[in-house]
Amino acid sequence: MQFIRRFADYGLTGGFFLICQLVVLWPFGYLSTIVDKLQALPIPSLTDTSLVGPIFTGFAGALGVIAVFVVGLLLDLFASYFRPLEMRVFARHLSRNSDWLINLVEAHKVYCATDYETIQRAFPDASITREYLANFRAGFDVFMFWNRKRRERYVSTIKRSWAWGLGWPYERLWSFFTSYIVVLSGSAQLTVLVDQYSLWRTARAMAAALVLISMEIGLALMWVAFSPSLASPTPHLSSPLKLNFLVMVVTWALTALSIYITLGTYSRLCFTLFSLVYVTYDKQAGAGAEGA
Repeated sequence: MQFIRRFADYGLTGGFFLICQLVVLWPFGYLSTIVDKLQALPIPSLTDTSLVGPIFTGFAGALGVIAVFVVGLLLDLFASYFRPLEMRVFARHLSRNSDWLINLVEAHKVYCATDYETIQRAFPDASITREYLANFRAGFDVFMFWNRKRRERYVSTIKRSWAWGLGWPYERLWSFFTSYIVVLSGSAQLTVLVDQYSLWRTARAMAAALVLISMEIGLALMWVAFSPSLASPTPHLSSPLKLNFLVMVVTWALTALSIYITLGTYSRLCFTLFSLVYVTYDKQAGAGAEGA
């Protein structure tokens, strides 16, 4: 059942990405050119009474379905691009639940105590807004890369921004929490967690598609600016100033939308995860106290 659900999610995200490709091609006038070239190909007619037409149609349809699901799978893999941001959301939930979570970690310190301390130490301030402002200020250090102090601060900022070396502690801690729920919780609670997890994976893949689309739009607009003889007939985009402003607005808008979608669904997943961990931990603690 889970395999069928993931298969459907890949089809949904792959189809969404391919539809967005058509939407991007249409304003630049390339869609009609591609359609004309496809119509010029020696493709057998659907009304062909021989065996060539049905065989070719079935083969092309199968390839199209496979392409859609492969694109969805690739988007799901590329969505790891958002993991540094998700780590900060996860760290914020760790800090919010530290009052009771420290007891659970202490009870299983052989496995997860080091990872818990590593994540807490890496993100003492889990505010994403403050992190972005700090990264923006540190970005000016690249213009003074000759200065050792500025260079070291810039490298440190890049490592912190991309959560350098924190992937394994984060994944082990996440796996521990989910395993704790799977082993000690009931099937009803698992259904809630699986639904939120599936929604997050699908939304994150769509957000990754929006990031790629924003890059494509930026490249296409720059192509119009620097290669007017090869570009589509879009005279209203001929001004370099208009192009630069349009590239900036479109790229920032799609990037902000993708981050909002990803962090929104991931935060909902974390709320569900930590709530289930707390309920399971409290239930086990209560059962242990009654047994004593």
